[in-house]
Amino acid sequence: MFSKLSCILTILLLAWIPASAQKFLPDDPMLVDRDNLIDVGQPRLTKLSDYYDFLTNTFSSQGDHSRKPAANANTLGEVPDSSWFQNRHGRDRMMTEELVRGPNTAIGPSLTEPWIVTAGKTEGVTPGFRIRDSRGDLYVIKFDPVSNPEMATAAEIISTKFFYAIGYNVPENYLVFFRREDLRVDRQAEISVGLGATRRMTETDLNQLLARTPMTSDNRYRAVASKVIDGRLIGPFKYHGTRSDDPNDVIPHEDRRELRGLRVFSAWLNHDDSRAVNTQDSVVTENGRNFIRHYLIDFGSTLGSGSVQAQKPRAGWEYLWEPWPAFRRIITLGVWDSPWIYVDYPELPSIGRFESKAFAPQHWKPEYPNSAFENALPDDGYWAAKIVMAFTDDDIRAVVRTGGLTDPEAEQYLIQTLIERRNKIGRFYFNQVLAIDSFTVDENLMGFAYMPAPYEFVQRPDQYTLSWFRFDNVKNEKIFVGNEIGAAGPAFRFPPELLSDGTAYFGVEIRDKQRGEHRGEGPAVSLFMHRFSRIRIVGIERTWHVQ
Repeated sequence: MFSKLSCILTILLLAWIPASAQKFLPDDPMLVDRDNLIDVGQPRLTKLSDYYDFLTNTFSSQGDHSRKPAANANTLGEVPDSSWFQNRHGRDRMMTEELVRGPNTAIGPSLTEPWIVTAGKTEGVTPGFRIRDSRGDLYVIKFDPVSNPEMATAAEIISTKFFYAIGYNVPENYLVFFRREDLRVDRQAEISVGLGATRRMTETDLNQLLARTPMTSDNRYRAVASKVIDGRLIGPFKYHGTRSDDPNDVIPHEDRRELRGLRVFSAWLNHDDSRAVNTQDSVVTENGRNFIRHYLIDFGSTLGSGSVQAQKPRAGWEYLWEPWPAFRRIITLGVWDSPWIYVDYPELPSIGRFESKAFAPQHWKPEYPNSAFENALPDDGYWAAKIVMAFTDDDIRAVVRTGGLTDPEAEQYLIQTLIERRNKIGRFYFNQVLAIDSFTVDENLMGFAYMPAPYEFVQRPDQYTLSWFRFDNVKNEKIFVGNEIGAAGPAFRFPPELLSDGTAYFGVEIRDKQRGEHRGEGPAVSLFMHRFSRIRIVGIERTWHVQ
């Protein structure tokens, strides 16, 4: 036990050492990234062409692809809460009613009075328009394609709730039903007619829009009402670089763990449209300061939905443009086909194309390259997989039922497919690292959990190899103590010499003996502990290759 004098001396020593020279700082692990402290003023509105984003990401390399460790993960390997991400279901399990509610703060647009249509669009396969309800709230109204009633609206509702529970900022999306008499066109409403042109919108225009929309059996319209995001919208963020007029945006987006890990979540939900044009930045004011909050938006192209039609068979398997598959088709005169051509899908119009049998999370792809996805390392994937695996069968069942699917067979198929895709994600990513976690310590004992154990993905290690060390926090140097020892786990006693010599920082390197018996072999976890008034865990590092 430290004396009061030694505690005081330690504090003085830490204060004297430059913070930049220390691996672990006094406030580690950081749980909240206060990236809203600098007032951003009035950032400019940015626009991004869908075609430009496709071309630049497909035919040139965007961002830094040196595949460095994630720059915003804390010393435990977790993502702090920030303007980008709020830990929810992965940190503290949400109640079923919280999962079902998602980001929604009300029951949707009020129908006590007709909705006022303020804008509409005619281009595209499915119509849409913007409304203002009696409370003055603005919503974007989105519909299903005639060929697939319930598909796009269910996908948007379900995926919104999953992405919110995971931790992302998303819009409030409501499943709504209404009749024609619940709508009235505003006198100043405009409708877009293509190529950037607009004109005054009429009741006839609205009738023509609704004529291209499926109706329910009781002659109502089913739609998603997406509430306009709070704040001043300033356009999308990119998956690489930083925003030059945001002084709080200091970490390149391709190095943010929550954007790298988004690849795993997108693979689970088949969010092939996970690209910059489906993001939104908003300037919000809190405590008298303006800062930018970052959103994911538009989940109509998830699960088996392609928004305007059933998802294309290629989606999730190949980029829109990949030279090698195209070349092979040409030189074989079409004899060679991509494997996704032969994937079977059930005939369920309200589901579209979504399956789990052929799904391989490590091979899943969005529509075109994404710098953050390409930079993802095994520890980024492991972080995301832990969150995916936090959704139990009952959690998935509860969220899927909010999609309002009226076909019981379709609903059950979607539930089972999500469960099977979840399990494949856990099986793959838990095997890329040594998947031990949930560490605990007391005065002389350390414990942990083997993450795959509840799922029987892989055999639990019979024995671990431990290498204990003292740690020099200034030199960032491990000084190993004694010989490597074997232990069965999942609890180990601290070596007496580390408990008696007053070392402030110490730790242990843990390996699965079957995958790498000696230091530098196979995947390992290094656990760093700090002893002051008590022993606490301050760092977790994972390696997955020969050092």
